[in-house]
Amino acid sequence: MESAVADPPRGLAGVAVTITRISEIDGARGELRYRGYAIESLAMRPFLEVVGLVIDGELPDDRSIKQVEGFLSTERAMTPAQAALLSVLPRDTHPMTMLEVALPLGDSAEQKRAPVNRSRADQRQVLLALAAKVPTLVAAWLRIRVGLSAIDPDPALPIHADFLRMLTGKRPMAEEVALLDATQILQMEHGLNASTFAARVVASTLAPMSMALSAAVAALFGPLHGGADEAAYKMALAIGDPDGVPAWVDATLARKEKIMGLGHREYRVVDPRAVVLRELAHRVAAAKGLLPVLRTLSRVDDYAAEHFAKEGKAIRANVEFYKGAVFASLGLPPDAFTALFVMARIYGWGAHILELWDDHALYRPSAIYRGEPLREIAQAT
Repeated sequence: MESAVADPPRGLAGVAVTITRISEIDGARGELRYRGYAIESLAMRPFLEVVGLVIDGELPDDRSIKQVEGFLSTERAMTPAQAALLSVLPRDTHPMTMLEVALPLGDSAEQKRAPVNRSRADQRQVLLALAAKVPTLVAAWLRIRVGLSAIDPDPALPIHADFLRMLTGKRPMAEEVALLDATQILQMEHGLNASTFAARVVASTLAPMSMALSAAVAALFGPLHGGADEAAYKMALAIGDPDGVPAWVDATLARKEKIMGLGHREYRVVDPRAVVLRELAHRVAAAKGLLPVLRTLSRVDDYAAEHFAKEGKAIRANVEFYKGAVFASLGLPPDAFTALFVMARIYGWGAHILELWDDHALYRPSAIYRGEPLREIAQAT
């Protein structure tokens, strides 16, 4: 007899599965807060200050910032296993695939054992040590895959300044570092999204931090989650000019195709991160020769919004939409955009893992069975 239980929401939409104190999204008002602070007030704060806030719950004092800075400075070097991996990976390996495989090689066998039984201070140190290695891994792989040698990290530099130096071989301008800091703050944390949920599910099994983070990377790779930044940037290049936007948008929507980077499952009015990022992107566009791309993206955003408004829908760009143009201005290839998402979101993932372990429970949801009833295998005659 078929069950009379109602169907669960598709994709767990609107289902609360945990309690968190890390971030809050108010989709109806278009607001995002980290630990109670509006994202607009945090975007231009020192990067490590926001890292400390997300992980520990309060804006850190100078002593705490120095402690975080110390971990992120001294732990940047790849482990021997990670270096060996990069030396043998096929050169066409996507940066996200590299990170998914490399992250579990970033901690020791001892650190992998019984993570929930370690003190929170130890767990936090493991997180920061893994996070410190991600910029080094990304910069190294982007060089190695094109035949260049990896550049060793310089612990004397701030983490994003060092990343850009390891990527290009030269010291970046202060404006470039500030732009990267702000962009990474905007995408550091965002509630119980698909990758954060994946991290929490894996961590709930008492798998080690590195394995839970690897699972989050895999989830972020999907184009419906973290890959929209690359897709939106390539879309702008394909359109080529703001004048071509109306025809392109009309044709795309007529085919019932999704415009990557527009709309968000949480926000019903506007993604506040996109508002900040759009302004930041335009500040650097002219200097970096990306003004045509930004104008094209802005035209798509505005024209599509007008189209959707006629249908009674409020759909605007999300943070992914303008992010690709920012990363391109820093010299990054499109397939590396999502890897920089990992560089930022790893702190949010880690904060959720620590929060879960503070009050541990195994995730074990149920499913409604609607298959065949009990059947017997027919006997051969």
